[in-house]
Amino acid sequence: MKNLLLFLLLAIGPIALSQTKSKPKSKTADSKFNIQIQGLVLDNCSKKSDIAFGEFHGSDAEVQKMNPNAKGEFTASYWLKEPGLFFYRIGSVTQYFLISPREKIYKIGLSCNKNALEPLQVFNSTENKAYQEFVYLNTSLTADLENYRDKNLKDTLVFKEFSGKLRDYQKKSAALAKKYTNSYVANRLVSADRLSEVDFSSIQKLRESYFKRPVFADQKFYNTMLPSYLLENYLNFIIDKNDNSFAAFESLLNVASKNPAAAQRFQDLLYEAINKSKRQDLMRSYIYWAKAHPDKMLNEMTKFKLEGLSKSMVDAQFINITLKDTLGNTRELKDAVTTSKYTLVAIYNPDCSHCIETLPKLIPIWEKYQSKGLKIYTVAAKNDNTLWLEFIKKHTAPGWINVMEDQTNSSFGKYSITSLPSFVLIDTQGKIVARMVANEVVAELQKWLSPL
Repeated sequence: MKNLLLFLLLAIGPIALSQTKSKPKSKTADSKFNIQIQGLVLDNCSKKSDIAFGEFHGSDAEVQKMNPNAKGEFTASYWLKEPGLFFYRIGSVTQYFLISPREKIYKIGLSCNKNALEPLQVFNSTENKAYQEFVYLNTSLTADLENYRDKNLKDTLVFKEFSGKLRDYQKKSAALAKKYTNSYVANRLVSADRLSEVDFSSIQKLRESYFKRPVFADQKFYNTMLPSYLLENYLNFIIDKNDNSFAAFESLLNVASKNPAAAQRFQDLLYEAINKSKRQDLMRSYIYWAKAHPDKMLNEMTKFKLEGLSKSMVDAQFINITLKDTLGNTRELKDAVTTSKYTLVAIYNPDCSHCIETLPKLIPIWEKYQSKGLKIYTVAAKNDNTLWLEFIKKHTAPGWINVMEDQTNSSFGKYSITSLPSFVLIDTQGKIVARMVANEVVAELQKWLSPL
């Protein structure tokens, strides 16, 4: 699924510099280090494309945007002050590799398949190999823990199995550290990720100790995915599903606030993790915390998102939308809401692959429930008019209300949309009863509409 905010940040944030004119930043402090990226288009690609590189958090390096020369060669040079992830982007494809002062040169290869550019490969980089294996272990752990999502971890036997998965993960990560002894992954990430044996004595002890790691108060760790893995696994598996206390997260927010750089990164990470977990109770607590502690709410973008979400989350009253349809007529969302039992607002982009895949799945639901009080109001991102009309013809049903956003895509902001497609279900009293993404909208709709 496309992440709208990530797309916007990557699309409008970078400063493009030509390959021939770009210069590395001058070294202003001993803590900075230089990396060189040397690249080559491996195959005879008939289509040449800009290749962009940049630091994950953009804290010290401007993005360089290069066109391969006639031989398919491209280069980049950066002065950095922190080890961490570096992104490379080819069109809409973004991937990451780890850099550190231990490795100065990164050799990149770009291949083609049927004239389509494929993701870059990083050659002979110990740091990148170690990091990719570390990511694989984290991903495997998450998959293993899925079996315990709905189980009672207070049960002794269940927790024994659960903690066994965590122990096994730690053994594998220790072996990884030994394999890449001098890497940043071994010296920093693996050690920061470890739990002590006493933490596995019970689920209560694990919950008490899980967040007591320096990783959350050190901004350098946010240059990797480690804090995200830790936070999401806690929300998905370790927290008591009936625990609506915000105490653990408030403690983390207070700890992180002692380091402004760490606080800014953690506050955004916490928003994304809670939003992804669908824990409305925790999100409300986060909104309350932000309002109660304006001096500690340092991330202005997260503050903006929380303020917006407070007006458009489940149980809030809907926000009216007034836009023009395909004939140029003004269509208001409130007219649909007041004349239906349920109104589904579908927010999408006509050239989004997930949107093209998902919206047609709503047609059978529409055909079954339109006579029972369902209305569908689609809002397209500002786009080419022809593309929009073609999307409506192929992927929607007659009877839907189809409008297009204005130049500012203001409705996206009103409803705090961070991924496309997104769906908001509103009842006849104008209350938002559900917010959904692509992979859950069909099942969730059936749940709400089946009693009709």
